[in-house]
Amino acid sequence: MVDQNDIERLKEIFVTRRECEDDMEIVTNRQSESERQLAIINTKLSMILWLLGAVGGAVITMLVKTFLGG
Repeated sequence: MVDQNDIERLKEIFVTRRECEDDMEIVTNRQSESERQLAIINTKLSMILWLLGAVGGAVITMLVKTFLGG
């Protein structure tokens, strides 16, 4: 039979369900925060790429016009 001493010994070795749930909640919160920050970075990167594309297009147009005599 399993007595109270065995149970206490097992609690020292293994993680209880409650401790596991608490740890997983912390991990889930960190993951949610990381995903939120990644979405913000992705949005900013998209805006920067769009702006650089617009500026690059204007510069290329000016260079073509300059070299072809405009």
